[in-house]
Amino acid sequence: MSQHPTPKTVGILGGVLGLAAAGAAVGVAVTRAAGRRVTAAQLGPAAELETIEPTDRPEAVQREDDPLGAASRAADTTALVQTPDGVLLSVEEVGPQDAPLTVVFVHGYCLSMASWTFQRRDLGAAVATANGHRPDARLVFYDQRGHGSSGRGPAEHSTINQLADDLVAVLDARAPRGPVVLVGHSMGGMTVLSLAARRPDLFGGRVVGVGLVSTSSGGLSDLSFGLPHLLTRFSAAVFPIAGYTMRHRPQWAERTRRVARDVVSAVVKTMSFAGPDVDPALVRYVDAMIAGTPVDVIGEFYPAIAGLDASAAIEPLTRVPVLVLSGDADKLIPQGHSDRIVARIEEAGTPDAPPDLEYVVVPDSGHLVLLQHPAEVTAAVTRLLRRVGQRARS
Repeated sequence: MSQHPTPKTVGILGGVLGLAAAGAAVGVAVTRAAGRRVTAAQLGPAAELETIEPTDRPEAVQREDDPLGAASRAADTTALVQTPDGVLLSVEEVGPQDAPLTVVFVHGYCLSMASWTFQRRDLGAAVATANGHRPDARLVFYDQRGHGSSGRGPAEHSTINQLADDLVAVLDARAPRGPVVLVGHSMGGMTVLSLAARRPDLFGGRVVGVGLVSTSSGGLSDLSFGLPHLLTRFSAAVFPIAGYTMRHRPQWAERTRRVARDVVSAVVKTMSFAGPDVDPALVRYVDAMIAGTPVDVIGEFYPAIAGLDASAAIEPLTRVPVLVLSGDADKLIPQGHSDRIVARIEEAGTPDAPPDLEYVVVPDSGHLVLLQHPAEVTAAVTRLLRRVGQRARS
């Protein structure tokens, strides 16, 4: 006689499948916890990376283990910024506070400010020697709430609008005067777009430039993530189970994440990068950042990302120089989302005032283009800063 599964068994199985599907779909629900360091000699030619040793705390991405060593992670200033609802955000700055321009970098979903490590090193060196005497810009990096070393807020505040308010708090505390350029990756780009929709008065005045890297203005709920149609339908069916498990049974979900880490680490590589020749150290580095993000934070923010609608952000972007950058093989937020942002900005311009826009598509790159092809991203951001400077001088 066949035995039918009990409701409890179905619930457990659904949770496992949900977490696995979430990982397969977005590369974040289950990952391998990187528990060992590797030396530069083990890494190959791609990058001088070390993996980060995670802990059970949100601040799992330890700054002393930044992948490019002490020289690249040096901060002239570290600070905590308190948001209106009391969350403390961790901030690090490179360059003097009286620099004529401030560039604020906003990281993506399940990552941390450490995701900008190459840009931090290379742009920091560039601005420090820009005129031979005094840095032309100050670079500001911070961890979004629930990520990296920053604190956590109530679950109901896990929204993109709240992240935009947090960005305002960072600006008010760390860049209260002078022009600012905002550069956001993935969820960080959504944060910048949400700010433009909620506070259009800032753009063209306080905010003088915007960089949007591998991001979207909405329509993310129907993504296929490059999966076959059947798997897409399956993952959509179990996502609610995964989300519920991560939000309400985080300890169980964390255990599931550890059990499945070796299987889904390969999925993280596939979903985050492009091509077969990705340095394993990059994958381990991303695994470690994701492992430092609590599963309930992952579950709390996913609905906000899937339900994003930042279409009202487009008009404010026509007032400032804009960079839109995407990898041509991005499975998480496909290039078409960047295409739409660019098309809408161009449509919002006028013959007398066309938008100041550069669109860069990086070949052979996935969602984490800032790590896979850092030189291209740094060069594009540098050109954005030059355009901002040229406009200021004209």
